[in-house]
Amino acid sequence: MQQTEKYWNLINRIVLSAIALMAVVGVVLAFTPKVKQMQAYQTTRDNLQQHIEVSIASEKDLKERQQRFLTDPVYVERVAHAVGYAHKGETIYHFPEETGQKNF
Repeated sequence: MQQTEKYWNLINRIVLSAIALMAVVGVVLAFTPKVKQMQAYQTTRDNLQQHIEVSIASEKDLKERQQRFLTDPVYVERVAHAVGYAHKGETIYHFPEETGQKNF
């Protein structure tokens, strides 16, 4: 009788261990896709945050330029010259870009 109880106890331990192992494997398999999805979301969030920071910096630069256009006439004149405008009586010369090839 004692021998059969030992076997049943051994069988019970093996079955309970197998059930516990299957439960652990099930939990791991259930949460692995969610962990990967969370990592993908974090990567997307980081990329979007970086894009937001670039946009904020660009907006700040544009606001500074706008303020300079409103308050700094020297800056306005310099920008106007850079885009091709000239004062009355000035002559603007445009030189073609060199392509690196020489014609002989």
